[in-house]
Amino acid sequence: MSIPHKKGFFISLAFGFCSVYNINMGNLLKTNEPVEVLAIFTKKGPKPYALKWLKKKYIIEKINLVYEKRAGDGKLVYFSVTSQNNFFKLVFDANNLKWHLEEVYSE
Repeated sequence: MSIPHKKGFFISLAFGFCSVYNINMGNLLKTNEPVEVLAIFTKKGPKPYALKWLKKKYIIEKINLVYEKRAGDGKLVYFSVTSQNNFFKLVFDANNLKWHLEEVYSE
């Protein structure tokens, strides 16, 4: 859940976790919420096309960055994507095939 606060600030409440950020003229929301992602899977790995977060659908316009990290015996695939002037950091967990939204930056 996100709550607007004073001008230029944003409060995030997720899983008992609270973060407030003010980055220049935009807002950075750090969260670790599960999200629904429409993706295709190729030999190179997953490629996200759309996501659903807080009952709103976002069509991914651009994939800005992709990188991987080891997590135990499996791996996490991170995606920095752009949609509707928002920047999302998505994480795909290859162990359990689930997606999480780690960060959202909006102007």
